[in-house]
Amino acid sequence: MKKLLLIMLMALVYVSCTQIEKSFLETKEAYFGLTPPGLIPEVFAPGIVSDSTWAEHCQVAISPQGDEIFWSAWTGKYKSEDGSKNTEQLFHSKLENGKWTKPALAEFTKNNIHGLNGGPVFSPDGKRIFFYQVKSPWMTSAMNTYYVEKKNGKWSKEPINVGQPYNSEGQNYTPVFTKKGHAYKNSDQIIKYQYEDHKFTVKDTIVINKDFRPAWNIYVSPMEDYVIFAAMQAEGFGDIDLYISFKTQDNSWGYPINMGDKINTELRERFPTVSPDGKYIFFMRHTPGQDFFWVSTDIIEELKKQNDR
Repeated sequence: MKKLLLIMLMALVYVSCTQIEKSFLETKEAYFGLTPPGLIPEVFAPGIVSDSTWAEHCQVAISPQGDEIFWSAWTGKYKSEDGSKNTEQLFHSKLENGKWTKPALAEFTKNNIHGLNGGPVFSPDGKRIFFYQVKSPWMTSAMNTYYVEKKNGKWSKEPINVGQPYNSEGQNYTPVFTKKGHAYKNSDQIIKYQYEDHKFTVKDTIVINKDFRPAWNIYVSPMEDYVIFAAMQAEGFGDIDLYISFKTQDNSWGYPINMGDKINTELRERFPTVSPDGKYIFFMRHTPGQDFFWVSTDIIEELKKQNDR
């Protein structure tokens, strides 16, 4: 009887833990306990992530489990080696004992405290975080992607250069991963890599539309059925806007659609990404403090309906 009770108890604990792991992003603790946005973008985590003491830059990176968030920002707290310029640094917060920790500098970037550290991205399994570094003195150095690994619940301290073929000449922005085993990078062109066993191999280059030139990081959906990117077009709202292109039945990319006046303004919008639960789009808007915004991905469904008409 005691043995049976023990087995039942262990099963209950297992099921409970599994449910917590699967449903954490649905709990009130997720996303700093914030009330999720609807179809109107809102500043993300004001005073925590979107803070007036720094100027946010690049994309927000949320772990697959939803219990850790990284972002980068330009800050005057850490200066270039000659003390004349602000630098871009990586910050993070994680859930510990049901509470989010105070935002702190990522330990693994302290080897480059006078350089640039940005563009955080989690690997699909959450065991690696990728980011770019421009070494000091950064006005004359190349941008390359690095990674650190999580072991025994802690991130390694020494960043590892991803190397070739991913890092090449030019600006090596961090990858966006899909569930189809691919990784995409936008530089002078969009490159599609095969990503298996934590290794990049060149697959192909893609063109979304010859009349559009995607700028900086792009976002490709997990199933590769849509892509969101920043571009400047004559019919835009005054600066760089966010556009979305849906995959067509013949496996090509449809004509890009401006994401509309809810997302785009006369200011610059860029660095799109979508949360691991697929519910929220995050992007950066060039407000005076360069804030991160988030909005429900329901807006994608609305745009897709318009596209299908």
